[in-house]
Amino acid sequence: MKRIIAPIAAALLLLAANASAQTFKAPSPEGWVRTSATQRQSEFPKMNNKGEYWFRFRAPETAKDVKVNFAGQDIPAQKDAEGYWNVIATSPKVGFQLYSIVIDGVKYNDPGSEVVYCNGWAGYIEVPSPDDDYYLMRNVPHGEVREHYFWCDVEKTWRRVYVYTPADYETNFSKRYPVLYLQHGAGEMEQEWVHSGFAAIIADNLIAEGKIEPMIIVMNNDFVYRPGDTRGRLAMSPTYSENFDQMLIYESIPDIDKSYRTIADPQHRAMAGLSMGGMLTNSVGLHHTDMFAYYGILSGGTVSEPDIIRKDIVKLVFETCGELEYPDRIKNDVDKLNAMGINAKYYVSPGTAHEWQTWRRSLHEFLPMLFK
Repeated sequence: MKRIIAPIAAALLLLAANASAQTFKAPSPEGWVRTSATQRQSEFPKMNNKGEYWFRFRAPETAKDVKVNFAGQDIPAQKDAEGYWNVIATSPKVGFQLYSIVIDGVKYNDPGSEVVYCNGWAGYIEVPSPDDDYYLMRNVPHGEVREHYFWCDVEKTWRRVYVYTPADYETNFSKRYPVLYLQHGAGEMEQEWVHSGFAAIIADNLIAEGKIEPMIIVMNNDFVYRPGDTRGRLAMSPTYSENFDQMLIYESIPDIDKSYRTIADPQHRAMAGLSMGGMLTNSVGLHHTDMFAYYGILSGGTVSEPDIIRKDIVKLVFETCGELEYPDRIKNDVDKLNAMGINAKYYVSPGTAHEWQTWRRSLHEFLPMLFK
């Protein structure tokens, strides 16, 4: 009898434990739709018009502490009757927001979400922003984004670069175009100005509105390694800036000028970047003011060597950051540059920090200033 009672008691305890975990009650399915980042074979995550996001996923049976980290906040998950874990949450911020599943202290990407590269591959949610409609897809002519490869002698390998061409590039074969070289930050790769920053959509919309000159946008990877260099997220050899300088100035730009219908002079060439890309704009681009007439430093500090700027060539230095970063610093630097006779402007993104919403807004402000 004892041999029978013991297993029954254990089973009852297990059922009780499972019953206590099954506390999540699903809301009515009406009004819930898949998010823009939900992959096609998944139903979750979902969103509704109240600004709520519903995450639903599996975890191992042995899992004890299950959460979702969404927009920087940890939210405990609840198990439902089918064994799925659930979280319904709102975002404290608009725009691009990362999220991950956290199981017993270990972070995982949600298999239900598409991923972007942000300090590694990561799931994300695009939270609508009523004040930022300029990066929404509209019924306007759209350009193309190409994966272009060129041989990089610095690295001794083929190198990928993303290239945006405006809508009329394939129809107006007699036209040549100015070029913006646009760099990502330390946590991203060359594709993220398109995937996370919506650079192509922003450019398409501004061109359709007649606010900017149609242009080519070239997006290189920030990291350039010579054979034998240590590689890593922020691993930089002693010749790091030199590596990037050699790649951009002497390999990428000549290749783009050869491969695309560019206007190959400094008055029709710009360089900009976010965070680390802004630092490269400062440390490399501004040392070649015979190559670029326009510069954008987006959350990448301020101009470190203003005396090297050639005022006869440079038409604009543009500095930006989020309101929660260092706005006074860029305002003071721009005042200093203007006092030196250098045309400089700044933009502060309201209510944002070191994030994509800052850089999307900054790009939207910067593009109409180019090639005037």
